[in-house]
Amino acid sequence: MRRVLHHPDKSLLRQAILSCTLMGAVLVPATVSVGFQSNTHELHAVPVPGAVSAGFQQKTQETPDVKNKDTGKAPAPKEAEKNKEKLAKTQSGGAKLSPTEILVETVIFAYGSRPILQAARASIEEKGTIRIATESGDLIGSFTLRRIQKEKSWQDLFRTDLEIDTPDTAVRAGNPAKVKFTMTFNGASVWGAQNDQYISPAQESELAFRSQLTHDYTSLLRYKEDGSKIELIGPETVVGIDTQVLDLTLPNGEKTRFWISAKSYRILHLEYKIKLPNGTTPTVRVSYYPPYKVVQNTLVPTRRVMEQDGKFVQEITLNQIAYSAKLDPDIFVHLP
Repeated sequence: MRRVLHHPDKSLLRQAILSCTLMGAVLVPATVSVGFQSNTHELHAVPVPGAVSAGFQQKTQETPDVKNKDTGKAPAPKEAEKNKEKLAKTQSGGAKLSPTEILVETVIFAYGSRPILQAARASIEEKGTIRIATESGDLIGSFTLRRIQKEKSWQDLFRTDLEIDTPDTAVRAGNPAKVKFTMTFNGASVWGAQNDQYISPAQESELAFRSQLTHDYTSLLRYKEDGSKIELIGPETVVGIDTQVLDLTLPNGEKTRFWISAKSYRILHLEYKIKLPNGTTPTVRVSYYPPYKVVQNTLVPTRRVMEQDGKFVQEITLNQIAYSAKLDPDIFVHLP
C-alpha cells in the first residue's frame, strides 16, 4: 500500500480513520498501523462509563436537526403491544410462533412491518456527522452511507464515505484541511480509496467493515430472510430501562446480542465480537438513541454510538435520510 502521509499527527489521523473504518469498524491497535507506517503514537478509545455510553465526557455536541420531515407513520408502542397480543392469541393450525419469534416479529412491526421495511429500504442513503475518538482528541467529519439490499444481509452492496477535518497541527504542517476516505463492499470484495486514489484496505479494516453488514439493528429485522436463529436470553434492566435480551446467530455461526426495550420494542443496544488477525477478540457495542425519525413509514434511529471493550470509539448523527433512493450500482464498483 502506498504511504502518502508521514507527519506524526497526520499519521495518527490516518490510523484513526482506517482503524475505525467508517461507521462501525472496531478500533485496532495503532501498532498494527493498519497497513501504513507505524509511529510512536498509539490510538486509543476514550474510556467512558457504560451508563454514559455516548462519550460526552470529552465534549458535548449538539444534535443537528434532521432535515427530512417525517414521511408517513410508524406504529406507536401501544400499537406494537396490541400486535404482540394478537400474534399470541390468533395462532391456530400449522407451526406456532415461539415467544422469541413473537417478540422479534413485534420489533419488526414497531419499525414499520416486514413488507414496508423491505420496500422502503431496498436502497438507502444516509448522511450526517461522525465523531471519532483518538489519543490526541476527537476527530470530526461528515459521513455518507449508501446501501442496496440483496437477498441476504451479507450480500448487500455497501459503501461509506468520510470527509474528516484534519487537526490544526497537521494543517499548519502543510497537510490538507480535510481527508476523504471511501470503503465499499461490491458484493464480492472490499475496496477502498484515500483522497480519490485507490488503496488496498488492511485485513483488520476489511473484517471490521464487513461486520457492519451483519451486525446492525437491521440484521434483527431481516432475521427470517437471512435464515438466522434467535434465542431469548431473558429480561435485563439497563440504566433503569427494562429490556429483553436475545441472541441472533447467522447461518455461519456469527452471533449478535440485542437489548430490546420491553416498553417500546425498539432496539437499544447490540453487541458482538470480532476476531482480528492479531489474535484479539474485542467486543463491540452499538447503542441507538433518539431522536427517531419516520422515513417512508419506517422508524430510524438518528444517533448511533459505538464502543469497543467499554471505550468510546465513535458517534454518528444522521441529518439526511433517503429511502428508496436512486443509487447507481456503479458507485459500488468504482469511484466516485
